[in-house]
Amino acid sequence: MWPELSCLDRLLAGITFATMVKALCMAGNVLVQISPYPQVQRWELRGSTGEADAAPYVSICFGGWQWCYYGLFAFLITKRSGFLVLVHSNVLGAVLGTYYTVAFYRNCKNDLARQSLQKYLTAVSTLIFLQVTTIATLPVERALFLTGLISSFCSFVGAISMLASVPTVIRTKDSRSIPGPLVLANMLSAAVWCLCGWILSDPLISAPNIVGCATSGVCLYLKNLYPDGSCKDKDDSGKMSKADFADSEAAFEAMAKLPKKLEGKLEEAEPEKANSLGNGHEDPSCGTGGTF
Repeated sequence: MWPELSCLDRLLAGITFATMVKALCMAGNVLVQISPYPQVQRWELRGSTGEADAAPYVSICFGGWQWCYYGLFAFLITKRSGFLVLVHSNVLGAVLGTYYTVAFYRNCKNDLARQSLQKYLTAVSTLIFLQVTTIATLPVERALFLTGLISSFCSFVGAISMLASVPTVIRTKDSRSIPGPLVLANMLSAAVWCLCGWILSDPLISAPNIVGCATSGVCLYLKNLYPDGSCKDKDDSGKMSKADFADSEAAFEAMAKLPKKLEGKLEEAEPEKANSLGNGHEDPSCGTGGTF
């Protein structure tokens, strides 16, 4: 029966649930990895990174290379091709993350941000040195476990970083600091990776993405609970609120009283002028008195 099927039928018949999950994992990662690209292009045009922090871009860079390394290492040890999805879905992030980090370093004019970047790179160098040491000293199975643990730790840090602006949002009741599209992309990507980790029976993949789903869900909830502050002072019809109307009415009253205040000041000034003329000072409108 197989030879009688067309090419499209064979393709559809060969698609399995695991294949669909792998494709969704790759699509979710690509969506998250390319999201900072427009901002980095603005850095290149302005020649400055402004007040931005390098943490998300270093995280994309190191996380991409780390998961590629772990996926390739696990494939070579276990001979399970399913781990190659980690390489396929993170290689673009590794390349783009490297570009983001280099662009940040080249355009950063803020001394504090540059110092933070140096701290991040120092921490990354320490983790790389630790993994090289474990490969040289520990058995292969333990080195693989430690590599997966470090990869999982990077994902945990990336997931928790989504909550950085939550205290400010709760204090100001303004959610404009939460990047809605990026948070939504992270949530969808994390949900698919949870499923992928369950298929591969690898808790080091599932656990950090469960945390990522939870943190993204909290951010989306706050985004819905506290709309952007730019829309607070207007009702649904676009009219002014009562507070705005009261402020404008008070301003009009103050403007109406202004001419009266000026008139009172002018009346006070006229007696002073008369007194000054009566104290031996000549009136500039008079002539010489007709006498030489």
